[in-house]
Amino acid sequence: MKMRAAVADGDGDDDGAGAPVQVSVDPAAYRDWSALPADLLLTVMESLAIPDLFRAGTACASWYAAYSIARRARIPIRDSAPCLLYSGEGDDDPSKATLYSPSSGDCFRVRLPDPPLRSRNLVGSAHGWLVTADEQSNLHLVNPLNGAQVALPPVTALHHVESFVDEEGNIVYSVDESLGPDDPEANLPEFEELADREVPVEYPAEKLRLFMYHRVILSCSPSVGRECVALLVHRPDGMISFARPGDERWTHINRTTSNGSLKWDTGYTDALYNKNDGLFYLLSFDGSICALDLSGSSPVARNIVKKNTQWDNPSKYIVLAPWGDLLEVWRLRDFDEPDETPECSSAEFEDRSDKWLTEEIMLYKVDIDKQKLVKISSIGDYALFLGFNSVVCLPTENFPMLKPDCAYLSDEFYEEICVKRHNWREIGIWDLKNCKLQSLGDVESLHAWRNWPSPIWITPSLS
Repeated sequence: MKMRAAVADGDGDDDGAGAPVQVSVDPAAYRDWSALPADLLLTVMESLAIPDLFRAGTACASWYAAYSIARRARIPIRDSAPCLLYSGEGDDDPSKATLYSPSSGDCFRVRLPDPPLRSRNLVGSAHGWLVTADEQSNLHLVNPLNGAQVALPPVTALHHVESFVDEEGNIVYSVDESLGPDDPEANLPEFEELADREVPVEYPAEKLRLFMYHRVILSCSPSVGRECVALLVHRPDGMISFARPGDERWTHINRTTSNGSLKWDTGYTDALYNKNDGLFYLLSFDGSICALDLSGSSPVARNIVKKNTQWDNPSKYIVLAPWGDLLEVWRLRDFDEPDETPECSSAEFEDRSDKWLTEEIMLYKVDIDKQKLVKISSIGDYALFLGFNSVVCLPTENFPMLKPDCAYLSDEFYEEICVKRHNWREIGIWDLKNCKLQSLGDVESLHAWRNWPSPIWITPSLS
């Protein structure tokens, strides 16, 4: 008896789409499946979904050899540089993601597990994992290469969020955006505005994710389990909570829980995790920095850099440079008034005319001893990757196709993305010397992206 298997025609898609090719296999002739002809084994490998391909590669030595060839063809990642991940403009599959590698010029596609990519909001990436918010505004960690997915505690597990069902049967979230009279911080002068807000504020389930999550920072790959800490910067005004995979609730950090050291004058905008000392470093809107230790039974915070500006307009990022310096990166934008507003009847396209453009990127070396920021004009033979991702800084000598002294930008203008999901996104290469934005090149026309979810940088990883 012969068994007939339908396999894909090798179009490179992870779902095996394409005209089926009939392959005849006589099971009696191949009782030892490791002895399958190499060409037949490779044909099968090329038809498998990406997660199945990885699993097949662990079967035996001959299968691993075929897997290695198929993987290089299907996932042309040759280095550890970030890729731009997005939903393709011409892709009919809402679950597929396109990844473009500026360090190699390659593009490839993978399928994410449910919920579909196009239904998610992307609020962070690190260690090869995306941080996404689904249509119920709950957070998930997902590895786009191997399909692994981990749920974080639901949004109602935040200290200030509750839910109810309205008269039409829809889930609605009630968010306390002020500080109550029992909160030890309620009487502080800097919280006068919060105390005056009308509360609670109600959000439809699908809308809350657009306003609640500023960004998420991971201490390591979620594949290690509870060793991974997800630090959440969230509404209102850049407050901090954290959780580990498997936790039922988010732990909110305030002055009391952080031994009185965590400041809330202007809230926090970005953070990084330093694996060398096991600390998170939190960057405030005013340029001040706090070191946060979550290794003990309770959080311990220590202010290490004082306020440096009253100016909170630029987006601010924090990065530990490969040469050891702690850097602040400030990205200043301005609104580009369109000459004409296009006539659009579709809600998906009605907000695509507005453009917020980067005008300047400022670089500062953090001098902790002197408690000041030292402005620098160049990062030399290095490249930055900025956006909702945890900031990456790479030596361009290891990646010849990357441009030195440049910042690879994706759009994370939080306020604009919240209000206008399908608006134009600023994506390109910022020349730090000439202060100009350059195109990513042919990928913009050959493999165009949709504006929702907003494209994000991610460094692909199988772990």
